[in-house]
Parts: sequence; structure tokens; C-alpha cells
Amino acid sequence: MTPVKTLLSILSLFLVLGVMALAYPEDGIQIGDTTLRYPKLSEVFEKQVTDSAGNVIKDQSVDPEEAFREMMEETKQKQFAAYSDSLKYYEDFFREGRTRFDLPNDDPTWFDRFFLNLQLAQKDSSVVHVIHYGDSQLEEDRISSTIREDLQKEFGGHGPGLLPAVAHIQSMSTAQSNSGNMQRYIIFGHKEDQATHNRYGLLLQIGELNGSATIGVKKRESRKEVYPHVGDYSTIKVLAGKRGKLKLTLTYDVAVTEQVGENADGTPKFKTKNKKVVAEPPTVDSLTKLVVYTWKLPDTTSNIKISMSGRNEIYAISVDGAYGIAVDNVAMRGSSGTIFHKVDNELLAECYKAMNVRLILMEYGGNMVPNMSAKTVDWSRKLITRQIHAIQKANPDADILFIGPAHMEKQIGGRWQTYSGLPLAIKMLREVALENGLAYWDMNRVMGGEGSMSKWVKRNPPLGFTDHIHFTRRGAANMGDLFCSSLHMYYDYFQFRDRHNLNDSKLRDIRKISNKEKKDADTTKVIDLNTEKSKAKSTKAGGGV
Repeated sequence: MTPVKTLLSILSLFLVLGVMALAYPEDGIQIGDTTLRYPKLSEVFEKQVTDSAGNVIKDQSVDPEEAFREMMEETKQKQFAAYSDSLKYYEDFFREGRTRFDLPNDDPTWFDRFFLNLQLAQKDSSVVHVIHYGDSQLEEDRISSTIREDLQKEFGGHGPGLLPAVAHIQSMSTAQSNSGNMQRYIIFGHKEDQATHNRYGLLLQIGELNGSATIGVKKRESRKEVYPHVGDYSTIKVLAGKRGKLKLTLTYDVAVTEQVGENADGTPKFKTKNKKVVAEPPTVDSLTKLVVYTWKLPDTTSNIKISMSGRNEIYAISVDGAYGIAVDNVAMRGSSGTIFHKVDNELLAECYKAMNVRLILMEYGGNMVPNMSAKTVDWSRKLITRQIHAIQKANPDADILFIGPAHMEKQIGGRWQTYSGLPLAIKMLREVALENGLAYWDMNRVMGGEGSMSKWVKRNPPLGFTDHIHFTRRGAANMGDLFCSSLHMYYDYFQFRDRHNLNDSKLRDIRKISNKEKKDADTTKVIDLNTEKSKAKSTKAGGGV
């Protein structure tokens, strides 16, 4: 029972007792030889005071309102004392846990808006997208795939999320095929790989269609045990430009069970096979610079094919479930994330809104470390700040979490040693993140700090590659698990507060009670210690052993 409900129950009880005390005759009710009396209010609220001999003195009555207040406070303290241990458990982790997030103003409620959006998605059958931007540590959908599977298991959701029109590097969980007249342009890379404009969208790349092309997306059956939620698609979207023309057709596989005869015992014999179905035409939402084509499939599928014709820019396709969470992997080898300010911000904003992006992970810094020094740190600070401001302008409704570089080593004199620029980069990135309202997750601290990459490389099986910079697939999955275990702590804390209706004021009261108990316990320890010292002195003075 919550403190409020307990308090209301007590107040109701005393209200009934008070009414009975007022209504009952002062001389009582005579029944035969027996007189039934009911105590007066002044007697009910009599304050019991004991003298030095322990005798109870009952002549000091108390104001009933004051008694009510005392009882309310006592009830609240008893209830809150029960929460103090749980609160201490959470706050100890937020303050000292190695996998904790560093949060603006050390506010552990920073994730509340995101958690509320996830709960809302479950209620209104919508999909919340989390975009995971990063460098080569994310290639092959590493780290992101583990985070995706964990969050979809907790909050619902299916599918791999946002995918580029042209797959450059394949995912571990999802196979993507491309054919036809589609040219890939990316904002980060060689000059010849870049477009002549800045209309890149939220994946920071484009598939330029000139004629006809086909995109296929299929769950990898060999990984279905590791990623059970990556299939069962039911919501498919195509994000395209407003300037060109585009015609789309979606076909997908549906499992159909048919009777194919009889078994030896005469029972029906069934066989399940995939049947290709042509979807109804998509709904079309036209914005200022973006057109969104959406299919809501009546059945779930793990194998789709999108046929397209015309001339247009394809910014992304989205392969999701009916509701829940989607985690989008956006890996850019060699990037430091210093390209967001170059993207058409209005288009970027429309893409974020169309995909309901509520959390953005920026995992950068590793490519800055080799050249980081006292001379370059201020320039890097300004550049990263500019990227954060560009994203915040495009999507003020999303929370942004910066994931700093992992531990990195290079060989010096035949020994693996930490890059000298790593501490500078981490300090700068953490400060920039917190100053701009972002959360920060320190992968270097999570790994164990100094010398940790060597330990990860030497593990059997290895968690780090022999270059002492990148994770192996197993190491990336391990890092994704650590990220999610930390996020779950904040979600548990969110649920703990919601379950017990604990607002900021009540949390302060709980901390006061907890601090008082700690102070009393410390005082008791001091008294016990002084007593033991006194006994020791007495024993020594008396010649005892």
C-alpha cells in the first residue's frame, strides 16, 4: 500500500472514531446494570508522558489536529524508510557504477521522456526509432544489433529498422540485395562518392534512382536464434525526395499451410510453404522536401522485395514491426561524426519526424584520438558542439546520448600502450555532451580503463582485434549487453518511482530519512568504539590481560 493510501485509511478511521466520540452521550448508555461509555476526544488525543519512575501521566492533552499531523508524519516515515534501501541501491550505481551514464546535473531522471515515449508506443501501436550513428565499430550492425534485440524484447518491436537504399556492408542479422539503376552517394568519404547537393536525409547517404531497381530485405535464418526479433516485418516505409517521380510495388512472403494428403494412420498431412503476395498500394504522405510511402501489411513476413521505377532520391527504407522500438544502425568507417552540419537541416528534420526518432546515439571519438593534443582539443570541441546543435535543431523532441571512444592502444617500443590523446578526447567529449544537455557513456571506463584493450584481446575467445582498437563480434555484443544492462537500471528506477508515486519532494524526504538513519548509525558506532576504548583503558589500568 502506498503512503497516500495508508494515510487516507488512517484518517478515515480516526474521522469515524471522532464522529462517534462527539455523538456518544457524555454519561454513556445504560444497559441494565452496565454503562457503556465512549472516550471523549480529549481523552483519545491524550499525550502520554512518563515521569522519572516510569509512571504514565495522562493530564497533558494534545490538540487533535496536532495529533493527526504527528501520526501522518510517523506513517510517512515508516513507509519512506522501506524505500530508502532501494533508493540507495539505485543512487549508489548512478554515482559509482562503472557502466553508469554521466548525466547533465547528475539527474537520473534524464531518460524519463524516452521511457514515456516507449510506453506510449505500446499503447497507441506506434514505432519509436533509436538511431545509432557511429564509426567502424558499428560495421556489420555490431553493437546496434545487440541493443536492438534487448530493447525489442523489453518494449516490443520487430525488424532491422532503417536501411540504406544501397547496402555497402551487409548486416549480421539481415540480408539486403540491390539490383538495377541505383547509384549510392554518401556524405562522408571520397569526393567522387559525394553528391553535388546536401540532401542526404537521416542515414547521411542517398540511393539515386535513374530507371528501375529492386531492393530485397530478408532475415538471416542462420542467426534467428541470436536475433529472434529481427524478422516478422509488418510496417514498411520508403523515404524519397519530393522533386522526382517514383512508382513502387511491394511483394512479400507469407507462410501458407496446405493439406497435401494423409498420414499412414489416416490423419491429414500438412505442408507449410511460402507464398508470394503483392501488397496493396502504399499510403503517401507528402511533406515540404520529403515523401513517405507506407505499407501496413495484414500479415507478418521476414522476406520483402521493393520494386521501384522513375527518377528520384531514396533516403532510406524502414522495415519494422507493428509497434514498439526500432534501432537503426548507421556506420561510417573513419568518421568522427563531424558531418551533420553539412546536411540539409529541413530535410533532416522531416525525416526524423516521419520516423518518430526519440533517441539518437552518437558513438564517435575513436578517429579523433590519434591526432588529439592540447593544440587540437579546442578546435575539436567547437566542431563536435556544432554537430550537436545541428541535430538538436533538426529534432528538439529527441534525446541525444554520446558514446565516447573505447580504450585504444598502439605499440611503442614493442609494448602496447594507451594513446596519449585518449584521456584528452574523453574529457572534452564528456564536457561538450553535458554542457549541451546530452548524456555521456564512457566506453573506456566500462572496459576497465588503462590497459583494458590488451585484456580484451587476450580473452579466450577474444573480445578485441589484434589492432587493439576494434572489437570482435563477440566483444561488440558484450559492449551492447553492458550498455543495455546500464539502461535497464535507469528504467527500473523510472518504474520504481512510478510504482510508488515518488515525486522529487518525496525523494528528498526519503533521502533525509536515509541520511538521518546513517547519521544515527555512525553515532552509535562512535559510541561503541569509545566504549570499547574505555574498557580497554580500564583493563590496562587494572592490570588485566
